[in-house]
Amino acid sequence: MNKVLKFLNTILTTTITIFLSSMVILVFMNVVLRYVFNSGITWSEEMARYLFVWIVFLGTIVAFKDKAHLGVDLFIGSLKPKLQKVLYVLNNLVIIGLMAIVINGGMKMMVINSNSYGPATGIPLSVLFFAGTLAAFVMILMSITQTIRYVVFDQDPPAYVRDKVVEKEGDQ
Repeated sequence: MNKVLKFLNTILTTTITIFLSSMVILVFMNVVLRYVFNSGITWSEEMARYLFVWIVFLGTIVAFKDKAHLGVDLFIGSLKPKLQKVLYVLNNLVIIGLMAIVINGGMKMMVINSNSYGPATGIPLSVLFFAGTLAAFVMILMSITQTIRYVVFDQDPPAYVRDKVVEKEGDQ
């Protein structure tokens, strides 16, 4: 299982790297062409916009996987471990609910924009909304997995639990 997750993580980070590199190259080439040769690539701005949207949503998956999203855990870190687990489950249920709303809205927007295309590239605008829908779906799966790993198997605890363990070890 770890090999599969490592492979998927490699694909994700490689995709983000390729998208970011492509976006930077396209924008740079367009700037050079405009200011030096007084011409430009007509589709580069639109393509850069598409790539940027995908980078943002793929980046949210990476941040969610690494538990790197901003959170205030001062209060929850001071609670007893059982109550922490209860609040962790409630927190992840809220996340799952919100991501379900994002999926619902993304699906509706994909249907609405299925016949709309980018003027320069001809790429359907629904591709932009698919990025958010895909990210929300993956975050639901990750949230369920992380909850089961922590609550049932006591693996991969959140940072506020690890900090407590480090403090106790340091006191001895």
